[in-house]
Amino acid sequence: MEPATKKSKMVNNKFKQNKKKYFQQSKKQFLQAGQRGFLVTCNMNEKACVRECYNLLNHYADELYGPEVASKQDADAEAVKDGGGDDSDDVDAAVAKCREIFEQRKLRFQNVDTGTTNCIFIRTQLEDPLALGKHIVEDITATGKAMSRFVLRMVPIEAVCRSNMPDIINTAGALFDKHFLKEPTTYGIIFNHRYNNQIKREPIIKELAELVNSKNMGNKVDLQNAKKSIVVEVLRGFCLLSVIDNYLEFKRYNLSELANASGQKTSAEGEIKTNESDEQKEDKESGAQDAEPETPAENSTKSIETVVAAN
Repeated sequence: MEPATKKSKMVNNKFKQNKKKYFQQSKKQFLQAGQRGFLVTCNMNEKACVRECYNLLNHYADELYGPEVASKQDADAEAVKDGGGDDSDDVDAAVAKCREIFEQRKLRFQNVDTGTTNCIFIRTQLEDPLALGKHIVEDITATGKAMSRFVLRMVPIEAVCRSNMPDIINTAGALFDKHFLKEPTTYGIIFNHRYNNQIKREPIIKELAELVNSKNMGNKVDLQNAKKSIVVEVLRGFCLLSVIDNYLEFKRYNLSELANASGQKTSAEGEIKTNESDEQKEDKESGAQDAEPETPAENSTKSIETVVAAN
């Protein structure tokens, strides 16, 4: 008969082996400052929306830039080639290292957690997400096919920073140098916030309007047909910024509205009512119960006229 001490050791070792299964590192990615990508609002089903985002973005990215050439098989083959054929240990080590590098490689598109309901952020390694976003909305407008069921809006985001006034102004300053420094243009500011009541609408609009005017005094506010729209989206502790051309013309990058634009254009009055109802419906579905209700771009930028007039 085996001693009791030996039995206890065997039990403890078995317990430790099983215990490892319950503590695994999470590979979940989170929204961080310095990222860029696409802010996507969805219709309740987030998992299906993420899947649609990958399909949509990869489809149009392949059209613009070509498919991603890196693959795990190519990485393994390259590792074997570099390691030689004599020493199997060196080959195995090279393959293992290459696989580790591949797993850590940042993909072209990666879903990251925003901590908000029905609000998804797809991080990208592309230098200019605006070009891809413009290509998507132009193609959907031309073909009338949204290619998505759960995606409502897909807004390209140029910069992500912490949601405090100094960081927002510094990030916006570098961004505005690219968009407002050279030629005068018309602009509007669209501000939304979810699960954050620290950043107020009026102060941020005033500060950003003064910053735009400091870049070029010829910049003017246009509440109806702004050539450039400054999109400010505050999600918890982060602020997402972008300056998008013809944002209002492309229905704020609402893919379903762009696909059905021809059917909705019955009259000017009817189109305005349809847009307002869709906007209110999306705000209700976005889970922003802690945030102030979103308003159209015209209402979001009313205070800018006062700032420009004062200057």
